[in-house]
Amino acid sequence: MSTTHEPEPEHDVPDLRAPEDGAHGGGPASGAVLFSSAPAAKAEDSSATHGTGEERRGGRWFLPQVEPARSPFDDLVDIEQDPAGAAEVYARLPLVHRAVTLLAHVGEGREVTSTGGLALEDVQALLESWELDLGDQEITSMWQVAEIVGPWKALVSGGWLEVSGVSATPGAGPAPAVGQHEDPVAFVRFCRAMILLMVLDALKQDPEGGGVFGGPDTFAALMHTVSPDGLTLPATLRGAIGRGLVPSDLGGDPDMDEVQRYWRTERDLTTLTTYGLLRRETTPDGQDTRFRGTPEVIVDAFGALEAFAEVGAVTAPDEPA
Repeated sequence: MSTTHEPEPEHDVPDLRAPEDGAHGGGPASGAVLFSSAPAAKAEDSSATHGTGEERRGGRWFLPQVEPARSPFDDLVDIEQDPAGAAEVYARLPLVHRAVTLLAHVGEGREVTSTGGLALEDVQALLESWELDLGDQEITSMWQVAEIVGPWKALVSGGWLEVSGVSATPGAGPAPAVGQHEDPVAFVRFCRAMILLMVLDALKQDPEGGGVFGGPDTFAALMHTVSPDGLTLPATLRGAIGRGLVPSDLGGDPDMDEVQRYWRTERDLTTLTTYGLLRRETTPDGQDTRFRGTPEVIVDAFGALEAFAEVGAVTAPDEPA
């Protein structure tokens, strides 16, 4: 993608009609790389989370520039001390809710199309049960609905669903798909395994096919989604430029490399929101978008990144200037 083009962030559901693993590069090799590349907070910015583009040149201009007062990971629920509480955290995730619903919908078996997806009547039934409105988008295939594709692919990748020929049937999976109240500890294991597989799949998949770029900026942004107020990003690039947030190049125009960094990060967060790992809301004035995550999801996402790096699929990126 050319950095001379000013793309507007896309919020539409990506077309996943032809799900194929594509080559993926540029991702970090480990969570340690991402933490080490995060810019240090500036003392003079301690009273504000956003500065002007010029103040933020060379850093992640679209992320907060101050350290949180306390680590959000202090709020992780200890599964050994409070298994029911830990299970409740995962049960509230849209991804988990949709996956559980999908398993119940498939039941003992359900017919699939020639592309390995659910029939349109099943898609419509799921959308109605989840109260999801896709607006005027004409749905002709399950692969157009990322809200279904995310949990579906995770369940198939993990073997909780087995697709063969013209049918999908339940499978064993690496961890039993038990109910939240039936066995909270086993339920958490199921959820964590599913999140790991979903993020791994997103890292492998080409972004145009529903995957994520998965660069250091994305994972740094994920860290900020667990702050008390979530992560607030400009709703549009045009708005960010108009507010003077985007650093300028030597000619005084918006630096398109910086624009690209923002666009890739915002797109990744939007994709993960659509899949059900994050929540997103628009501020009342419409100028910003707020993403909210949970410490549990971020820990599992970094676990997926580590696993992805261990198989040699990515190499460590250069540390951002």
